Amino acid sequence: MVLKRPTQKEVAQRAGVSQAVVSQVLNDRPSVIRVTRETRERVLAAMRDLGYVPNAAAQRLAGGRNRLLGVFTYEPVFPTSTRDFYYPFLEGIEEAAAALDHDLLLHTRPAGPDGERRIYHNGGNRLRLADGTLLLGFLDDARREELGRLLDEGHPVVFIGRRDLPGHPLPFVGADYAGATAQAARALLAQGPRRVLYVGAPHQHESSVDRERGYLEVIRAHGLEERVIRPEDLGGETVRELLAQGWRSLLLENDRLARRWIDLAHALGCEAPRDYTFAVLGDPLDGPELPQEWAYFHIPRREMGRRAVAMLVDLLSGKQPESVVLPCTWRPGPSIGQAAERSG
Repeated sequence: MVLKRPTQKEVAQRAGVSQAVVSQVLNDRPSVIRVTRETRERVLAAMRDLGYVPNAAAQRLAGGRNRLLGVFTYEPVFPTSTRDFYYPFLEGIEEAAAALDHDLLLHTRPAGPDGERRIYHNGGNRLRLADGTLLLGFLDDARREELGRLLDEGHPVVFIGRRDLPGHPLPFVGADYAGATAQAARALLAQGPRRVLYVGAPHQHESSVDRERGYLEVIRAHGLEERVIRPEDLGGETVRELLAQGWRSLLLENDRLARRWIDLAHALGCEAPRDYTFAVLGDPLDGPELPQEWAYFHIPRREMGRRAVAMLVDLLSGKQPESVVLPCTWRPGPSIGQAAERSG
């Protein structure tokens, strides 16, 4: 059920004033109606309590909707470059919104002095300017709390990417990172190695959790030894020891970790695929393409954006859409070729 946005009348009732007084506070222009400072503060407090935002975008349609969808990302800078990892999501969002006859409101307010972008600013919630909002980006505990507050207020939200928010139903469109990682692990094992190393971040992000789960499922199904290395532990001596111990097939969570491993291994005189093999678990974080010889899987970012828009429109229509997980596409490359079987 989609909750109706608060009205000016409800603000007036909560503040104990007339709608004319609320209008005067909103317009903040000279008028025959004099509003004391105390009354103004009471009206502003009522607006904050109800989550009221004046509709400055367009006149309401008969159903009480603007056909206006918001887009908010927790990234420090709103993604506008084609080289940004999040840009294909926006392309899909724009395409679907146009096809479904909706406009977009991009919340591009820059991050604050602490580098954080927030939903709530000075007690207000600008996301309510739109009928509903698509969200992207990493969620830490503070952001999850903020998102929970938004859902409690009844604002329709769809997240792009799987996100866990205990106590709150949060519809999302995600990618099957676990299945894609499992496919990459099987592709490495098909080349003959019995030791496959996973290099990835701790469990602070759902996509990291899913990738590591896919690795562990395959390794355990084959009865093999599992080994996980965190980015902070990845140094030259660690790479030397791992190669010496026979860990010569790798699943690397992203291209940054892949380049780091390659540089460290190169300093030791080791090259792929002669001395080790690897696959990258996703598209590049920092550019449009990965080197042609790298094996990786492609994340359906554009389609995720499209599906998220359709899901949000369904939600606004009173439907209860189920979350969706889309398959990734495996892109094999020479980097998964046979690793050298030597221990030194």
